[in-house]
Amino acid sequence: MGLSNTISGSRIYLDTNIFIYAIEGYPEYQSILTSLFRLFDEGTYSAVTSELTLAEVLIKPMKENKKEIQQLYEEL
Repeated sequence: MGLSNTISGSRIYLDTNIFIYAIEGYPEYQSILTSLFRLFDEGTYSAVTSELTLAEVLIKPMKENKKEIQQLYEEL
């Protein structure tokens, strides 16, 4: 069963953890995130999130002065 068979609706809310796993590299989630982002690229689903997500993902890189990661999140 593919990922698209387990999702109902056309919009998917992406919470903070999805962005952290994708940007900061968590290998155990790479396969499913690649599949999920492919569905977005194909237009099968659209992704939504909130300003709160941006605030949450920036906290750790700002504390650790990781400017490159900060910039990646801001651009995303």
